[in-house]
Amino acid sequence: MIRISDAAQAHFAKLLANQEEGTQIRVFVINPGTPNAECGVSYCPPDAVEDTDTALKFEQLTAYVDELSAPYLEDAEIDFVTDQLGSQLTLKAPNAKMPPKSLTMPR
Repeated sequence: MIRISDAAQAHFAKLLANQEEGTQIRVFVINPGTPNAECGVSYCPPDAVEDTDTALKFEQLTAYVDELSAPYLEDAEIDFVTDQLGSQLTLKAPNAKMPPKSLTMPR
């Protein structure tokens, strides 16, 4: 579903070290399937995990995805890139603005 590079995992692990114990990350899409879709990453404390969330376990962290966002995050990639201008987190989700496959397939 989502690929998180080693560099991004290390970046998140560093940030999570300063949070409440057990806090992980949440990856989500606001206005999914529309031209206004926006992806985001936030902290996900243990008490914010829902029964319907998908837990994606990585080497250094767990990423939670809510069931509404999940189909829109297929093939998403999160990376942490450093260049001469500095560092930045990138999130590419090619399906965020597309209707999910289950809605576009003919019956």
